[in-house]
Amino acid sequence: MFHSRFNQVLAIAVWLFCCGAVAAVLVSGLGKSAEYLPLIAFGAFLAWAGLWRPAVGVADDAVTIVNVFSTVVVPWTALIQVETRYALTLVTPGGRYTATAAPAPGRLATALSRREMGRVESQTGGVGTMRPGDLPTTDSGAAAYLVRQRWEKLVAEERIELGVADSTPATRRWHWAVIAMSAALLVAAMVSLALG
Repeated sequence: MFHSRFNQVLAIAVWLFCCGAVAAVLVSGLGKSAEYLPLIAFGAFLAWAGLWRPAVGVADDAVTIVNVFSTVVVPWTALIQVETRYALTLVTPGGRYTATAAPAPGRLATALSRREMGRVESQTGGVGTMRPGDLPTTDSGAAAYLVRQRWEKLVAEERIELGVADSTPATRRWHWAVIAMSAALLVAAMVSLALG
């Protein structure tokens, strides 16, 4: 599974901040500032759901994209293109599926990586210009490399049936528990702050 290192570092920073906030609430006395605890719990949960948990999994049968509120499974037979313009995006005849775990670099990172970009072989064998999001030092580029490498290997081994992309659907599974917990913690935080 591919996870964004930057997002995971950010999640740890949020959790450390939340721990400090809980310590501050305990030091000041639960009676005086307990209304902040649901808000802190909401922030810690969002750090897990939105930063730590998202991932891209590459297996011999499909690519799995775990996002905040859903998981999408894209079979290799449905995949027609891999893009990295804004984030790792898997394109099928039935839709486009973006991985929040693999965002493209921002402007600063793009400016810093310009010297790394050059002429590269495109997936079709022609020569093209590398996008900043394709650089293996970026989250989108590292994830795209894993996907493209496995895809090329499976095609070379003739393990992907060709011509069935239109009839092969990607599947989406909603994370109802994460959605419900996010909503419950948000409501609890709003009610607690309003009553506090």
